[in-house]
Amino acid sequence: MRHLILTAALLLPLASAQMSVSDIPALPPGVVAPVAAPAPAAPAVQAGPVDKVEIVEVEVTAPASTGNTPTVASDDVGEVMVPVMATDKDGNPVAGVAVTWEVKNTGKNPIYVIASIMDDQPTGIAATIAPDETATYQTMTGADGSVMLLLNATASTAASLKLTASTGEVKNMRGSAQTIDWIGQ
Repeated sequence: MRHLILTAALLLPLASAQMSVSDIPALPPGVVAPVAAPAPAAPAVQAGPVDKVEIVEVEVTAPASTGNTPTVASDDVGEVMVPVMATDKDGNPVAGVAVTWEVKNTGKNPIYVIASIMDDQPTGIAATIAPDETATYQTMTGADGSVMLLLNATASTAASLKLTASTGEVKNMRGSAQTIDWIGQ
């Protein structure tokens, strides 16, 4: 109320402004000026503690890529996406679970790590893993409880993945370690 009266007084021409700030009556004792209530927050979905982290794929076999830029996502046939899902005991997705990816090239040709993907947002990695080398990547599950790693190869080769999370080692849906084989040139 004070704000409205003060605003009206300031907007009147000087000759007709007969009120000063000190003329604005105070509220009677014990009366509190109404305050606009804050907008209600959207209810947060609360998932329980992480119960299971699992690779959603089983062992994968794919053709070798034919593209010229194997470290850039292009929907080429050799690109393999490995999704991981974290859930609570009721099967609800759990966000914010740290997942460590250890990718070992067990083949005779390079493997390319294109990106990690969380909440449909890719984070470019653009790395090459030579034969018999291992690379490690740190990721986090998104709001939907998942995170993915996008891999590629341009010739016959293979990879084994060892993933760890707060629940320990992460296995695929069959309960085994994840492998990927690229078949081609």
